[in-house]
Amino acid sequence: MAAKIIVIDGYIGPYAFSKQFIRNELSGQSKNPVTVKISSLGGSVDDALNIFDQFVDHGNVTAELSAFVASSATLISLGAKHVRMNENSFYLIHKAMNWVDEWGTMNEDEIDELIAKLEAQKQQLAKITLQLAKMYVKKTGKSLEEIINLMKQETWLTAEEAKEWGFVDEVFALDVPVNYLDNQQMVAMITSNGYPAPPRKKVQQKVEAIVEIDEEGLFNRIWNRITNKQSQNSPKNKVDMKKQFLNVNKVLNVEKMEASEDGVFLNEEQLEAIDGQIAQVETLTNERNTAQQERDTANSERDTAIAAFDAIDPTIAAAEGYEAKEEAIRTLLAARPGSNPPGTLENKDNGGHSGEVDWESIDSLPHNREVDQNL
Repeated sequence: MAAKIIVIDGYIGPYAFSKQFIRNELSGQSKNPVTVKISSLGGSVDDALNIFDQFVDHGNVTAELSAFVASSATLISLGAKHVRMNENSFYLIHKAMNWVDEWGTMNEDEIDELIAKLEAQKQQLAKITLQLAKMYVKKTGKSLEEIINLMKQETWLTAEEAKEWGFVDEVFALDVPVNYLDNQQMVAMITSNGYPAPPRKKVQQKVEAIVEIDEEGLFNRIWNRITNKQSQNSPKNKVDMKKQFLNVNKVLNVEKMEASEDGVFLNEEQLEAIDGQIAQVETLTNERNTAQQERDTANSERDTAIAAFDAIDPTIAAAEGYEAKEEAIRTLLAARPGSNPPGTLENKDNGGHSGEVDWESIDSLPHNREVDQNL
């Protein structure tokens, strides 16, 4: 069975060579050999990391690099079992980048907010750069410091240099050699994406005479340098903050926590919000402790009262619950003559008498009859 060939020659990410596209291409291949031809300046870190995982999971992928391979395109090649590179090609890695789009007049407070926002983005980019560097370290066997320095330099490596670093396993020659540096359109595309210009041989030219200064040409060259410098901030690998502290964000009333490479930095308003929250927590804690003490005191008084009642009689002590103990006390009081509590007068007492008065018997007594006759 012929090896499956996948070509990636453009932007890595949505609506182009996305993680979904690669998943569909690898579907049904099982462990069959797959060759991925890569010629790309990169794209989305999210898609690249997922494609890397897919290549690792497949386990039988060969990456074949040609022309200019940079950024996220190098990441996906790390997942291949074997990486080979055209001898005329170039390889570049760099630190993680994020789109920065701030424009307009600002006062000092707004500038402080912008600085804090950029510091937060810087912190997240530093985390991503570190993780990517570890992936390159695992592939090359180089130290983390060496890889970070190379990422910082943003230097185009030749195929042989990429092999010396350990990014590729094999350098091969095409049947028909191609000099990609002669493709001015490709070189222009590279610089317009914010990458450094590829290495080129300097051509010695003898200038015999300068007739006049081309002011318009000079202006255009200066303007092109300015616009090229601005293009270096163009988005290549958009990234999102990976972790947020939701409770802190809630206190600060912000969507995202702002931090920097050196730590978290807060403005005066945010510090006041945290200080106020701490004070509120302390107040609630004190109120809770006071309520607990009052509750403990009430429970102690209740236990003392119950113990006093239980000591009166075993039937009270044996009764469970307040209502049962109350009924036991009522029963004991009702059993004592002359001390019937309310609600027991309608019942007969221990002598068999009812609660009703027998006036006829009282009137028939001799002394009462004598009184009645004298009247």
